Amino acid sequence: MAPPRNAPAAIAPLPAVPLACVPPAPRDSAVTQPPPEPAAALAGYAVAVVSDRRRHRLCDLLEAAGARTVAVQGVRTLSTLDSQPLQTQTAQVLAAPIDELVVASDFGFRSWLRLARQWQRADALSARFAGARRLASNPRAADAMREIGLDEIWSTAAGSTEELFRYLLAQPMTGRRVVVQSDNPSVAELCHAMRVAGADVVEVVTHQAFPPTHADLLRRLGDQICAGQVDAVAFTNPASVENLLAQAVADRRLNELLNAMSDEVPAMCLSELGAAPLRAHGVPVHLPVQPFLEEFVALAAATVPRRAVRVVAGGLCLEVRGQAVVLNGELIAVQPGPIAVLRALARHPGRVLSCAEIRRATPNWAGVDDHAIEMAVSRLRRSLKDNELIQTVMKRGYRLAA
Repeated sequence: MAPPRNAPAAIAPLPAVPLACVPPAPRDSAVTQPPPEPAAALAGYAVAVVSDRRRHRLCDLLEAAGARTVAVQGVRTLSTLDSQPLQTQTAQVLAAPIDELVVASDFGFRSWLRLARQWQRADALSARFAGARRLASNPRAADAMREIGLDEIWSTAAGSTEELFRYLLAQPMTGRRVVVQSDNPSVAELCHAMRVAGADVVEVVTHQAFPPTHADLLRRLGDQICAGQVDAVAFTNPASVENLLAQAVADRRLNELLNAMSDEVPAMCLSELGAAPLRAHGVPVHLPVQPFLEEFVALAAATVPRRAVRVVAGGLCLEVRGQAVVLNGELIAVQPGPIAVLRALARHPGRVLSCAEIRRATPNWAGVDDHAIEMAVSRLRRSLKDNELIQTVMKRGYRLAA
């Protein structure tokens, strides 16, 4: 029986590769493992997610691992076509037979074909498509292909472009020619991974990317990174990286931003494509094994907790995380000022630190006076419910209990 019109067939394996090798990954596959004790892997940390959306699905996955997320729309995407580049990409598609055709969106695919008709190339495109295996990200994209007479359209159970790439990258791709209709900037990272795997990829871009309408979005993110108010920043596409750097240049704080991402706030990207602008400025960038969101979460869980400071103080096991403290297995949220003081003390266990030394050990505290540090210590003691853990040494400063 033929599949119903709105339900593309389940994806078929390439020859000699059983489908069982590449089942669709569940949304939360990277976070289903039991979290490490005493608290979830990312509990007590804040991660900025910079994407083309107001809230990206990566936020949900990171929050499932315990993190607090800050969603930032670092690039504005419009479903409009830039005719000249699209003509060049169409000529590349027609230059040779296609092995795989990946369609990300019905609107973008139909818009591409509408322009191709104006260029008298629609029939030639349809002929090329007919010789390829056709993969649709969702039923609407499959319907757009059926409108030009294409059948045997394959999909995955997850119904996303990312899952189509996950499936393809699990197969031998060397020498295969792949045409990808791209509907958002993140697809460029997936295409890059496909090229690294040996495929000849033609990305047909049916969108345009612009900086956010309001510069304050990226300016505020720069403030948070420089002040250490987030513990990591995750970029889902190259355009977001470039827009953040451009905003930092406009605000005359590029060096401050680069220093923060080099020292205190690790930067994570999906692939080398997004990492390249940061690496060009000497910023170390953390990458997942493959450019998929579940792997991104696993990367964050392995990278961000390295910032934690772990000591034994007053007979208690103390772990200072970005936004919280784990005290003998109990996760305690702590305000930024008090936790900055605790981090400075924990990095020098048993040593008395003066207010001046605490200021020097804490980014952006040059203007903080001694009274503010005293108040931060007072709030810290109340948060930890232990007046003996943070000791005051008269006329000298503060230290952790031995």
